[in-house]
Amino acid sequence: MSQSTAQGLSRWALWFGGLSFFACYLGQTVLGVIQPTVVADLGLTESEGQWVVNAFFLAMALFAAPGGRLGDYYGHREVLVIALCVFAVGSGVAALVPGFVGLIAGLSIAGMGAATLYPSSAAMIANRVSLAHRGRALGAYTAIGASVFILGPPLAGLLTEAIEWRAVFAFQAVVGAGLAAVGWLRVDNRPVGEPQPFDWAGLGVLFVGLTAALVALMQALVWGWDAAPTVLLFLAGVGVIAAFAVLELRSSSPLLQVGLLRNRALVGIVLAMFAAQFVLNGFLIYIATYFQHVLDYGPLLAAVALVPAFVLNPVVTIGVGRLTDRVGPRRPAIVGYLAAALAFAWLGVFADDDSYWLLLPALVLLGVAIAPMFTSLLTGLSNEVEASERGEANALVLTVRWVGAAAGTMVLGVVVHAEPGATPDAAAYGAAFAVAAGMALAGALACAALLRR
Repeated sequence: MSQSTAQGLSRWALWFGGLSFFACYLGQTVLGVIQPTVVADLGLTESEGQWVVNAFFLAMALFAAPGGRLGDYYGHREVLVIALCVFAVGSGVAALVPGFVGLIAGLSIAGMGAATLYPSSAAMIANRVSLAHRGRALGAYTAIGASVFILGPPLAGLLTEAIEWRAVFAFQAVVGAGLAAVGWLRVDNRPVGEPQPFDWAGLGVLFVGLTAALVALMQALVWGWDAAPTVLLFLAGVGVIAAFAVLELRSSSPLLQVGLLRNRALVGIVLAMFAAQFVLNGFLIYIATYFQHVLDYGPLLAAVALVPAFVLNPVVTIGVGRLTDRVGPRRPAIVGYLAAALAFAWLGVFADDDSYWLLLPALVLLGVAIAPMFTSLLTGLSNEVEASERGEANALVLTVRWVGAAAGTMVLGVVVHAEPGATPDAAAYGAAFAVAAGMALAGALACAALLRR
């Protein structure tokens, strides 16, 4: 990274940005490992058990938009420090406040903080390097953050078995507070735009629309997909989101730069990122619960079984960043999505065999595929917009990504829990993996059709 640091990216900024990415995904990678234990310990129903996962992702989807915009105006370091503090406070609440309500409140607060960590950290890194070195810098940044996929699940399993599941959230609180201190003391703040009026009305409309649509998906397991409350609430949410898009196009100071989607390549990146986050979060949650429900693994063994899926990812990510600098994001991204579709199809076919070793090649392939799916498109996104718009562009894409994450978790959860009251079996998980394979193919099509290079 010597060339990149010479372009203005200090090692402190690189590691602060990468570890902020790490913290963002730490909150996601642990949930699938600890969720069965939480459900058993608190005596939760199926619906309540889904909220243990969904509360975090719903909060992320709702609060991704403000973070990128505020970072552009007030400095991404400043916003990251605040977001890390919020993440730490929410994690502390989840660790200390007893009962289901306290847990959901803590996860929601932690999700609010985590929502901002990715768009602001990615924009901070991209804004500090030249175009020629951007893929390399973002590759190194992503490699640091992606190490969470190797370290997060085993740590969550170890803490759950050695102490209890609340220790996982206590660890998150320490990580968030420590990183906030490092960022405040060691990284300089660099605003790239002039502050403008904040679109509180737009935030309110977006909040209502996303909440309605996502809660409808969350509660479909209880209400039924064809039940009137599910259908009406979902359609109302979609209608409000459409109204939000119209309002943002007319606003002089929009919350989200919906107008950026006039750029065809950005549309492709948005659609592909939705698909990527749909399948990644579905995988992280439901492969961990598959190991526990079908293969009868404990939390620690289930987490260790996930490690081969990501052990090659940091190395591949760095190589993908350099490749993207040379050939552009389109071809690496397409290859990544096709490889992910193949991996999920493999998982779907062999889920019924109850054999970890038959699943292992697909796990490794998926970990490799994730690198070009995200790193190439992240570089492409940064190259498509001006420095003063990168936070907003990342916020727009990330809002869609976290909606994809929430949708993936909810839709695959409904597939897995198709028989209410019964412990999910291998066939249910196989069906969920098949759905994920189809979504990965949709991401490949979006890249092929809409990306220019």
